[in-house]
Amino acid sequence: MAVAVMVIAACTPDKPVADPLPDPARPERGSVADRPPYLCYFIPQAAVADLTGYTGSYRVGDDKRDPVGHDCVISNEEQSLFITSYDVTRSRKTIDRYLEWAKESNPAELPEKLGRGLIADFEIRANPYRTVEAWFRCGSNDSLIAITVKRNPARDQDHDLVQLMEIAQRRFAEMFTCEPGGPPSTE
Repeated sequence: MAVAVMVIAACTPDKPVADPLPDPARPERGSVADRPPYLCYFIPQAAVADLTGYTGSYRVGDDKRDPVGHDCVISNEEQSLFITSYDVTRSRKTIDRYLEWAKESNPAELPEKLGRGLIADFEIRANPYRTVEAWFRCGSNDSLIAITVKRNPARDQDHDLVQLMEIAQRRFAEMFTCEPGGPPSTE
């Protein structure tokens, strides 16, 4: 019985090969970490650095649970990183105004299961953001959730915002003990 042995020689570089830099034309499409603690009601703390690219310290606004609606901001010294808001009984006029504005702001569709809404570009004090608003049914109420995130060209933020809206609607349903049910009434 003959045994053949093959030796393969390879060159080993003196310096480790660096990971390639993210290609802005092909942003990363990752999963949003959905685990506690949550900041500003809906944002998993583990996702802040991934989604914004910011790894420094930040402040988190008050996330009191108001029975009607509330806003909350996660920010550093220079700008907001995330802005969240919710309204338990928002009217159709509010989402209609947002949809009209969003159509001119690089819009992207939301999956129908998340209700009526769009993802769009947004600017605050010359800082670029990507924002999503969804008007959806939870129990017997038509409710509204808005999430705005600091732009990060290394991420597919439309994909991120869809995942965040799914997390937000689940957390909203837990906060208000209601069952999320997709699109709101047509009235």
